[in-house]
Amino acid sequence: MNNGYVIGIDSGTSMVKAVLFDMAGREICVSSRSTPVEEPHFGWSEFNLETDWREVAGVLRDLMNKSGVDPSAIHAVGLGGKGVGVAFLDENKKPVRNGILWNDARCAGMTKEWIESGKMAEIFGQTANWLMTGDVGILLPWMKEHEPEILARTKYFCVNTNWMCYNLTGEFGANATDMYSQIDETRQYSDKVMEIEGILDLKDKFLPLNNPWDVVGHVTKKAAEETGLLEGTPVASIGWDVVCCSAGVGAVDDGQANIILGTSGVIMLTMPKFATSPMLGCQTIHNIPGKWQQLIAPLTGTPNTDWFVKNFTYADKVRAEKEGRSVYALFDEEIAKVNPGCNGTLYHPYMNAAGERAPFTDTNARGNFFGLNLHSDRALMHRAVYEGMAFANKHCLDAYTYPVSDIRLSGGGSKSPVWCQIFADICNAPISMPGGTEFGAKGVAWNAALAAGYFKDWKEASDAFCQVERVYEPIPENVKIYADLYEVYKQIPAALAPAWEARTEFLAKNNFQG
Repeated sequence: MNNGYVIGIDSGTSMVKAVLFDMAGREICVSSRSTPVEEPHFGWSEFNLETDWREVAGVLRDLMNKSGVDPSAIHAVGLGGKGVGVAFLDENKKPVRNGILWNDARCAGMTKEWIESGKMAEIFGQTANWLMTGDVGILLPWMKEHEPEILARTKYFCVNTNWMCYNLTGEFGANATDMYSQIDETRQYSDKVMEIEGILDLKDKFLPLNNPWDVVGHVTKKAAEETGLLEGTPVASIGWDVVCCSAGVGAVDDGQANIILGTSGVIMLTMPKFATSPMLGCQTIHNIPGKWQQLIAPLTGTPNTDWFVKNFTYADKVRAEKEGRSVYALFDEEIAKVNPGCNGTLYHPYMNAAGERAPFTDTNARGNFFGLNLHSDRALMHRAVYEGMAFANKHCLDAYTYPVSDIRLSGGGSKSPVWCQIFADICNAPISMPGGTEFGAKGVAWNAALAAGYFKDWKEASDAFCQVERVYEPIPENVKIYADLYEVYKQIPAALAPAWEARTEFLAKNNFQG
């Protein structure tokens, strides 16, 4: 094994992290900076590209200064970040407007129309992708209608990983994981799907596709001055952060699933072939040659717990501060005292402005507590939120047609032992917890080391970086309780669908937002 280090960059929705790993996959040093999200209108979600690169360059400088490592000891740099969405650059590769993020909801109405008209199913038939409201394939038709002058000035479409790559290396290409919704079984752009979407005339603005396992360029002199890296350092890019995270937890074999319990709720399943079912979610290539990943992305991530913590846990924060410990450890302690199943109280985590997209798509869907009574206290409701998010993920896992053989949990929520056990009990399956914390950065790090020639193959690289440290086994008595409650959970969305639609009509009639 070669001595030295590799850097993984994970440029997420609201934060960029740069992580230094040794060649055995150990996290040596981590630096992070905020990358602000802008909301110019209700439900819109955008980012400034110049600010984004400034913070990426800054976090690399921070990492190099903090670690004290000689830049010559860095074997390679791996890139990963916020995929989906789209950014717009002119002929000089300068931003024309803000980039649009994955969680943007401006196309919610168009998404609903495409589903009802059958266009979404037609798109799925070509690419096995059920478009999200923030997908390039639906954003560009919206731009044609609402901002045609921006498209007229645009020479290149990209996402933030392509932008990072250009600023680091001077090379400009996309990754199939970034533009997954526009590629078919051949792993190339699909003229047919672009024709269905009405954007075939824009095809020349899409970047050439690169493979995740290739070196895409080398750090330029200018980038070296901005970041503290050594000029000439090899750079590789997986692209879309959810694929990076799957690589980082070691979900690389067929049937292995990674549940990302973070800002975006995502389930990624590794498969040996292109799959055309279930008819929801997305499909993209893996960073493993020949393999595919099928993604189901419910809008049920940790913003649900953030919302609860912000609005209902002031007393817990005061108590934790007084006792000199983490408020999240206090949450686990109190939630563990509540009966599994919360005495029949259920929480449906449909809090996103775009509603829900998996395992059903309903832009009108909104969150709710079900079964509250005068004895329902804060701890019970908090546990119900944890359970509701686990139920939502099981609902998605049950939709897969390729068998799931192994579940790995990552993201901020996986730091809670109580929550991990809830997942094991609700899914009735062992939950494997890989070692480390920065899995997106870890995935791109070992991928970059492999691309630069420091491992003989992907298995050697993955095995070196990704080790399971603990496993949560299902508790039989809890499994029985949750199996019964899950049947109740599944009935509620269908029962509420007409009321959700009526509520949306009420909002529109009265010019309300929500």
